[in-house]
Amino acid sequence: MGDEHISLPLPSGLNQIGAKIPVMPKKLLAVSTSPRTKGNSDSALDLLIDTLKDQYDIEKISLKTTLVSPCRGCGFCEKEGECIQKDAFIPLMEKMLECDVLVLASPVYAMSVCAQAKIVIDRCQVLWARKYLLKTILPSAEKRGIFIAAAGQTDERVFEHTVPVARFLFDVSGVKNANMQYVLLSGLDKKTDFAKSEEAQNAVKEAAEKLRIHP
Repeated sequence: MGDEHISLPLPSGLNQIGAKIPVMPKKLLAVSTSPRTKGNSDSALDLLIDTLKDQYDIEKISLKTTLVSPCRGCGFCEKEGECIQKDAFIPLMEKMLECDVLVLASPVYAMSVCAQAKIVIDRCQVLWARKYLLKTILPSAEKRGIFIAAAGQTDERVFEHTVPVARFLFDVSGVKNANMQYVLLSGLDKKTDFAKSEEAQNAVKEAAEKLRIHP
């Protein structure tokens, strides 16, 4: 065979000189919509983050300090695929599209998500236009989503309107319903009730564990 060079396949995870190739952790975007810092939904989100911090590259964004203007209903996005308003929603939207796991946490106000969450969901009309009109967004087979909702009421109907409203955001961000988890926490009325509820904390930890198994 003389000087003929034979190329053999490298073992998985090794480069040309045999060194391990670093594996970049998946990105998890955690969006807290509560107007109350350390309220029940915000605390639930923090527990999820703490449980998964060693497995994901996590960024938390709070809508309490991120000002997003409401949708104008102008229809610009339906023609151009872009939002005419250039505010804090634009970088948030890009992160929602780029992340591997999208988590949204909201308190339940008046039988639905809070106002801060609803503003962002309404602004996602631009993503609806891209997906359903312009066909430029496809659902991802791998992208995961978790919706955390905390309600003071114990009525079993309290989440009936909340979940479909939140689901819109995940759908237009590329998360298939089969890849969704819904952590619905009822009976958390006072601001510190989550911190006192082992049942609610276990529900969050269970969602985190499912994400570990199926990242």
